[in-house]
Amino acid sequence: MTRQKLLGITLTTLFVTACGGASPDTSSSTTPAPAGQTVVVATTPAETSVSPGVSVKFTVQVTGTADTTVRWSVDEADGGTIDANGLYTAPTTEGTYHVTAEHVTLATASPTASASKKDVGKSVVHVSKNSPAQPITVTVTPGTATVPAGGTLSFAAAVTGTTTRTVTWTVQEGSSCGSVSAAGVYTAPSAGATCRLVATSVADATKSATATITVTPPAAPPAVAISISPTTVTLDACKGQVFAATVTNASNTAVTWTVTEAGGGTVTSGAYVAPTVAGIYHVVAVSQADPSKTAQATITVGPEKVLSVAVAPGTGTVNANGQLAFAANVTTTCGTFAAQ
Repeated sequence: MTRQKLLGITLTTLFVTACGGASPDTSSSTTPAPAGQTVVVATTPAETSVSPGVSVKFTVQVTGTADTTVRWSVDEADGGTIDANGLYTAPTTEGTYHVTAEHVTLATASPTASASKKDVGKSVVHVSKNSPAQPITVTVTPGTATVPAGGTLSFAAAVTGTTTRTVTWTVQEGSSCGSVSAAGVYTAPSAGATCRLVATSVADATKSATATITVTPPAAPPAVAISISPTTVTLDACKGQVFAATVTNASNTAVTWTVTEAGGGTVTSGAYVAPTVAGIYHVVAVSQADPSKTAQATITVGPEKVLSVAVAPGTGTVNANGQLAFAANVTTTCGTFAAQ
């Protein structure tokens, strides 16, 4: 490689490094704005006049970035107050004051940046007893909400243009849509609905704001369920089996027992006795809480089984050509019977 080519490569590398052409460092979580875009913060109104103690609502528009979060403040220590939503309340002392909206991300990244930068919006407020009356406005936060049936949610109302900032809370649809306290705490009804919460200015009853609330219905209760144990059984004729039924999702856990087939045996409180005739039979448990819910067990009944045969007398003496009577009893799964 010639010395001229090596020098050219070195100069190119230095140029790329100086102009930021290398891959940016993405290790930082702060990304003020896309490259080549300027973040601009503009407050509205830019200048206004209010009477002492009166509130006025400022809004902000942020361009050049997807992050539109700003921090509101009043420059002068005695210049009134402003909340996180831009609601400014003038002090009782007349004067000229300044409201500032500062882009939070950029302020954090460059805390020593000049206040004249475009990422800081400013408005001028003239506080004077001779200021023209501001129109009374009411806003409700949140403006829309979803609340579960029977749940609660707190709402806040902001009133501007008057020193009387209190409101009267009502539910537009009445008690069928829930209730609201004097502090703006809403309690939803027990069923699903779309309800409207109204905040009306005490200073001017013609000024109000409405929040729309979607009340989600309560979850459907779980369905009644029933199970039986055991589910299959094999028995000899006339033998017995105790079945157990379990009912869930119901306060009433009682069941009604039946045998499906006529002549298929009997069942009382879950205690089943097989018939004398072999076959396949079914025991059914029916929920008393929900008769549509049943559980079934299958019983295979075999033929009557001989268990023993007893002959009486067990021993005896008889003369030649004489006679001796014997009797036999047969014991089966269905009982003891005299032999025929």
